[in-house]
Amino acid sequence: MAEGGQIVYTATLSNAAQSAVTVTLSNGQTITIGANQTSGSVAVAAPADDPYIDAGQVSAHITNASGGNFENLAINSTAAATTVTDTIDTSTVTLTATPSVTEGGTIIYTATVNAPVTGSPVVVSLANGQTITIPVGQSSGTATGVATNDVYQGHAAVTNSITSVSGGNYENLVANQAPVSTAVTDVQDTTTVTLTATPSVAEGGTIIYTATVGAPVTGSPVVVSLANGQSITIPVGQSSGTATGAVTNDVYQGHESATNSITSISGGNYENLVANQAPVSTTVTDVQDTTTVTLTATPSVAEGGIIIYTATVGAPVTGSPVVVSLANGQTISIPVGQSSGTATGAVTNDVYQGHAAVTNSITSVSGGNYENLVANQAPVSTAVTDVQDTTTVSLTATPSVAEGGQIVYTATLTNAAQSAVTVTLSNGQTITIGANQTSGSVAVAAPADDPYIDAGQLSAHITNASGGNFENLAINSTPAVTNVTDTVDTSTVSLTATPSVAEGGTIIYTATVTAPVTGSSVVVTLANGQTITIPVGQSSGTATGAVTNDVYQGHAAVTNSITSVSGGNYEN
Repeated sequence: MAEGGQIVYTATLSNAAQSAVTVTLSNGQTITIGANQTSGSVAVAAPADDPYIDAGQVSAHITNASGGNFENLAINSTAAATTVTDTIDTSTVTLTATPSVTEGGTIIYTATVNAPVTGSPVVVSLANGQTITIPVGQSSGTATGVATNDVYQGHAAVTNSITSVSGGNYENLVANQAPVSTAVTDVQDTTTVTLTATPSVAEGGTIIYTATVGAPVTGSPVVVSLANGQSITIPVGQSSGTATGAVTNDVYQGHESATNSITSISGGNYENLVANQAPVSTTVTDVQDTTTVTLTATPSVAEGGIIIYTATVGAPVTGSPVVVSLANGQTISIPVGQSSGTATGAVTNDVYQGHAAVTNSITSVSGGNYENLVANQAPVSTAVTDVQDTTTVSLTATPSVAEGGQIVYTATLTNAAQSAVTVTLSNGQTITIGANQTSGSVAVAAPADDPYIDAGQLSAHITNASGGNFENLAINSTPAVTNVTDTVDTSTVSLTATPSVAEGGTIIYTATVTAPVTGSSVVVTLANGQTITIPVGQSSGTATGAVTNDVYQGHAAVTNSITSVSGGNYEN
């Protein structure tokens, strides 16, 4: 008999009953055997069809019998046994889950079997690795799972399923492996991007900036914008990205630390992505760089012009001004914040042909905040072009001299000569002015001392001048005049006469002057009334006088003399 069938119990009499017989069974059932009948039956349900493994025998026996009008109604107590066979019923374990939780919440997984557990607990293995145990006598069991609390927008539903079941005393225990799903709602978690940097580099080195996010990037790359203008991209699937920044190699003492920070972030699929904007700092150690100060000058100027000297430093001045000392005694100051400074120098305007180039150089430098400040001491040169300046030579002379004296002619330059200057005068004389001198002289005799009235002037002028290396040597042709004064010399007119004549003879009177007559004839008046004329150019003149011839013995001597003189150009 299969589970759930009908067991028919039949009570049989060895003799027919005269009246109804009631047979009571051990299972509580009763069978009535009607009058004149030898058997009667009752149908009893076999054990119900259940899921358990419980095949076996069902037995019953007669516990009492009455009626039938028998003399002796005996009971055969032998049990009537019926074998009950299992019908294989399937018992299913089904999984349910909390339908919805927030991130970080707890999901309750419930495994339910459709018949209480017998025999041994049912163990339900889940796809997430958990197990649920349904105890004996129970129809369900639970396990809890935590929904991850991630930082990303949109949380995928959490699914689970039964992978296997075991235990219990079921005829056929199976799992409903349909997955169960729990919706997970976002909790706004903050994900922070943090910046780090190489702690220390030398000038000119490279700083590595690393942006690190608290969870790997999903969705799209995270772009991190930095205060220095750079950006770092953190690729999908990564938690960090880098950018490199070069440190300037400057020339100044002490390099400021290089600081940077995050200014903004974008991208990724985070619920709340924020930046740690705390600045990062990299210590920069000095590299000893040399900064040079170089001097330049106006390449060419005319005499009397201005040379501009420019001192240029390779990097703008910091700290304190740079002071540049020059070989010509000047200094140039380059102010803080500037890269150059100037000084001006005047070029002499000389009168000589060819001006030497003007040179200058740096003798020392100081100041600034440079790691190593040096001077380029190479000289600079400025060509100087001549401006045609005139140097004049003028002649002067002794202003006044007596006859027979010395006249000194002096030639004077307005600028000293670089080489000897030869000055030619109209009187044929030459004057030499020595190198580095401004004047030279020559002495010339004044007219000789004579007896004539001839005071007057002597003049001379420059007819030519050469030498001295002047750009333009000009002659002042104004004559130099000397007044020559007479020295009063006495010129004497003497009278001589024929010393002896005979009576009736002729006496020749001769008037003689000590210097030839100039100007006009000299007239000599004699005591005898005669005159003697001494013509111009002559030194004597004559007159004749007759001697009387008388009849007497002894003739007196004839005397005569000069009574006056006039004419001529004599001083006295």
